[in-house]
Amino acid sequence: MRELEVDAGALRLSVRDHPGDGPPVVALHGLASNARWWDLVAPRLAPRRVVAVDQRGHGRSQRPDDGYDFPTVVGDARGVVRALGLGPVVVAGHSWGASVALWWAAEHPGEVGAVVCVDGGVGDLRRHFGDTWEKARVTMRPPQLDGIDPSQLRQWVVGSGLAGDGDVDAAVEILRGNFEDAGGGRVRPRLHVDRHMRIAYELYHLDTHALLARVQSPALFVLAGRGPADSRRDMVDAVLPQMPSGSEVRWIDGIHDLPVQRPAQVADAIVEFLAPLGL
Repeated sequence: MRELEVDAGALRLSVRDHPGDGPPVVALHGLASNARWWDLVAPRLAPRRVVAVDQRGHGRSQRPDDGYDFPTVVGDARGVVRALGLGPVVVAGHSWGASVALWWAAEHPGEVGAVVCVDGGVGDLRRHFGDTWEKARVTMRPPQLDGIDPSQLRQWVVGSGLAGDGDVDAAVEILRGNFEDAGGGRVRPRLHVDRHMRIAYELYHLDTHALLARVQSPALFVLAGRGPADSRRDMVDAVLPQMPSGSEVRWIDGIHDLPVQRPAQVADAIVEFLAPLGL
């Protein structure tokens, strides 16, 4: 794996490039996350190339004050593809990244051979966070994490089960990528709360049904069995029959952060989905 900065056009983005062959997977993380969220999945997709992107405002990428709408964020990812000469790609996204992947596929179908949505891209945020943005902006606001002790990250990994059956230290390092040094031995989130809320606003107002109806690429939905599954199950059941041939859904017993907790199962689902598509 090599970590490099890529000129995506409007800004420079940090990527983690796992070498390989075949149609590459461009992997997008979720809100307030980072490209390392795919570290445990990427080796399991070998010999396929996986390019995991720190999206704007996140990880080691540049952090502008604006540009957190879907067209701009998709434009960033397309800039990475152009800069690296990747050609048609498979786009995999976790959580918010899944919605970014679907937007990309809907707007630029010739560039996306298939879409993988890991616990994202479906569901009713209004049912979960509140029926108005005024309510949702309170429940979707991130907790105050400025100046926390890094030891608390390990406590959270252990308490949440993020590491699954794997290495707790590896999960802590992945989570650590969401934070930067705040001085005095403390850390703070890399994503500023104002930018976090700009993305939350875009997600809350996204018409997911309309977006899915425009996707022309086969889509795989890998969904966590634990958590608020009802709205996701209802939406998948409703839209899957109208999705392109080859689309499917897989349920995995786990929490929202499946790429870290259940990397082997996520990778197996992706491999099995792509094989009959010839991708």
